[in-house]
Amino acid sequence: MKEKLSFLFLVILSILNSQEIKHKDIPLSGLITNPKQEISGLDWYGDNLVLLPENLGGYLFMIPKDELYSSIQSKNPIPIEPRQTPFITPDYSEIIPGFEGLESIAFNGNQFVITLEANHDGNMHGYIAWGTINPKTNEAKITDQEPLEIPMPTQIKNMTYESALMDGGNVILFYEANGKNVRDSAWQPVVSIERTVSRIEYPHIEYRITDVTRLDSNNTFWAINYLWPGDKERLNPATDFISKKFGKGTSHKKSEAVERLIQFELTNGIIQLTDRKPIEIELDENGSRNWEGLVRLDHNGFLIATDKFPGSFLGFVPTK
Repeated sequence: MKEKLSFLFLVILSILNSQEIKHKDIPLSGLITNPKQEISGLDWYGDNLVLLPENLGGYLFMIPKDELYSSIQSKNPIPIEPRQTPFITPDYSEIIPGFEGLESIAFNGNQFVITLEANHDGNMHGYIAWGTINPKTNEAKITDQEPLEIPMPTQIKNMTYESALMDGGNVILFYEANGKNVRDSAWQPVVSIERTVSRIEYPHIEYRITDVTRLDSNNTFWAINYLWPGDKERLNPATDFISKKFGKGTSHKKSEAVERLIQFELTNGIIQLTDRKPIEIELDENGSRNWEGLVRLDHNGFLIATDKFPGSFLGFVPTK
């Protein structure tokens, strides 16, 4: 562990003088590199990183934490081939009209939830379903015969509930577009263990929210805040008060794209931004990366994953 921390300390020191952070690539191999897998969410199950494919294939991907640390520490890492573990689900293409895919996964012990997306009759629809995982075999199984539909707060093409956060027995879902020009009020739905739905207050955040980490001991969590410039027409963003307050890094000043992590806190039944400075990820001059998955890596930083644009990437973002 000391070697891991020493290595990570050197990585962090190397970027302290920059407002932006360049992520370190964790090369992958095998089926997960096929763009059709479209990784749409990350979470931890024990010491295994779970990578959720958007498209139903009957499996989840898993990578042990030790393999991730080994890759991060190496100057010439060997590509990791995630193992496939069984994922038993209903045939959602038969159950949900216009089913398009899975959007997120969140674990609470041996239980988990997934969110699902559909496009039917010209409208977007979002759903949640519960499941369990076998701690001996890592076989994951959806226990709901039919998912629970959660009403949309507004209608924007291809946008539904992109993230899920466990809060005890409740699940907080995050609609991905919450800007001032697309929503009068940016509340988020809370689904109880009894399947009842309520609301929690949430601030207007421009651009998209594509995944969130778990709550920590201080009831804070982080989220991916992302903008692909091609989405500006759909999102009609208002003034970005986050960059107005904290400024922009070098590559962000030269581009309309936004790739950053922002921190929230959950207190007194309300979600609000903290005063923590955003973590801007140094942009790729060749184009935006559609970051869709986020988890903390202990206290050392974050693991972040793309779906298929511009490829299937997994990276490490150190904490300043």
